[in-house]
Amino acid sequence: MVRVIDGDTAVVRTGGREETVRYIGIDAPELERDRREGPGWAAREANRQMIDGARVRLELDAEARDQYGRLLAYVYAGDVFVNERLVREGMAVAFVAPPNDRRAQSILEGQRAAVVEGRGLWGQAAARIVAADRAGSYIGLPATVEGVVHRAHFDPESGIAFLNFGPDPRRDFVVIIRRPFRPLFPEPPELRYAGRRVRVKGLVERFQRQPQISVQVPEQIEVMD
Repeated sequence: MVRVIDGDTAVVRTGGREETVRYIGIDAPELERDRREGPGWAAREANRQMIDGARVRLELDAEARDQYGRLLAYVYAGDVFVNERLVREGMAVAFVAPPNDRRAQSILEGQRAAVVEGRGLWGQAAARIVAADRAGSYIGLPATVEGVVHRAHFDPESGIAFLNFGPDPRRDFVVIIRRPFRPLFPEPPELRYAGRRVRVKGLVERFQRQPQISVQVPEQIEVMD
């Protein structure tokens, strides 16, 4: 290993040259460049502690590189499966992107355990309960957002289920559930949660000025009524 970039990326020396490696199957919070703290920095430090100075083994999947030319790999430091461990410790979340999904089940099981046990960002989220109309004030932070699902629908083109928490589907808080995670739910999310008061755990992010949480496993959503 040469150096850690963030919670899901590192530079390693292999075959006589340096390669930037993007960890398959996970997504760590972004680094906040204006301050050296927060979920992204915690993920980076956890990654560093596992691989700093270690001889790592890289396992490839269906595609060797991403669109940026980075090597895509599952990373092992000794007997530690780094990708899965980061998710299991609540430092990153599962990100399933077929056809690179050979270890998806293991990583998703790690996330289920992290949510249930309140590890890392999930423990922080459980301690921060906010109303859906206030979610925009918590961008970049783990939180549990509570509110009524005003509208729920599935977009077959994008493969995303949307749970909207207000009348404006482009501005009000929204939960998104991507296609690879739909089979984990006992019934389609847009049917299960429509009109229900729920609490959703996750990292509050902003997309085109809209606050959102991306849900990977059903344990992130609690029905309140």
